[in-house]
Formats: sequence, C-alpha cells, structure tokens
Amino acid sequence: MIHSTEQYMNETIKTIMERRSIRSFKQEQIENADVELIVEAGLRAANAMNRQTWHFTVVQNWRLLSDLSQAVASVMAETGLPSLVERAESPAFSCFHHAPTVVFLSSDKTVYSIADCANAAQNMCVAASSLGLGSCYIASFAQAFKTEQGRKLLEAFHLPEGFEPVFSVALGYADGDLPSLKERERKIDYIR
Repeated sequence: MIHSTEQYMNETIKTIMERRSIRSFKQEQIENADVELIVEAGLRAANAMNRQTWHFTVVQNWRLLSDLSQAVASVMAETGLPSLVERAESPAFSCFHHAPTVVFLSSDKTVYSIADCANAAQNMCVAASSLGLGSCYIASFAQAFKTEQGRKLLEAFHLPEGFEPVFSVALGYADGDLPSLKERERKIDYIR
C-alpha cells in the first residue's frame, strides 16, 4: 500500500521502490566514475561498530568472469538437479548475466561481517539504479571457490588473509526492457 505514502516520496525513496534486479546486460563497459561512485556508496553502508569487515574487488576482466562462470557451471552440473544442470549446460550461461563489471564483496568471517557485506551490496545496487545502471545482487558464485579450479581463480583477487567472497554485484547497462516490478508480500506486524 505505497499510495498512502506517495506524498512523502523523495528521490532516494523513489529509487529504492523502483530498483529491480537486471539479468541481461549490454556488453558496453560502464564509466569509471560511475564504478567509483558505486563502490564509495558500498563503503558508506551501515556496518557493525564501524569495523568495515569487508574487502571489495572490482572485476572488469572478461576472461576471469567467464572462467568463474564456468567454475559455477561445473558445480551446478554436479548437483544432478535438473533445473541447475539445464542452466549449467546452456551455451549462454553466465552466473553474472554477462555484466561487464562485477564487484565482489569479501568477508573476514567475523561476527556481523556477512551482514556488513550485505548492507554494502544493497547500497551499491541502489546507487547503480540512481545512476541509471542495472545491477543484480548475486551469491550463487561462492560455491565455485570451494573447488580446485575456483581456488586457483580466487588467487587473482589478492584478498587479505582470512577473507572470502560472499556476495557480488553485477553492474552494467540493462539489455532490453526492464523487468516489471513485482508486488511484495506484506509480512509485517505492528506492535504499538
């Protein structure tokens, strides 16, 4: 029931309400200034005790993103689940939806670090939307880093000791029509 609050709508709230996940990106690379602004928005995310228990890795290397997608496809194929096997075997499969830029958020695995990284990812998605860019919050890639191939690919990230990728944000220009906004269930109780 958003209509009752429309009178209070500002640009920030409007961007949050209209943001959606994009799963088809153009090959065109986004501007460096936009990437910097999006990453800065991630750094400004709420985090426990301002410990900033994250590390961001911006990947714009097509070969690395393709190799990571293939590692994910291998893991999906091994599950034996028909829906995952079918997706993994598709020649067009890309767990990052062919985005030209992917920001990986790594956690130091301390208490609250996953939540801190999730907050940063959400900030990045909202920032991207405000700039007219598409984004998709992705976590399914993480399983690939547990394989031998994935561990080799992870070396390219040069992560600080003890960090591991937990989320990523795919970024780029949406290819095609934007998906329609989906209604959200009203799973809310008020205790007053």
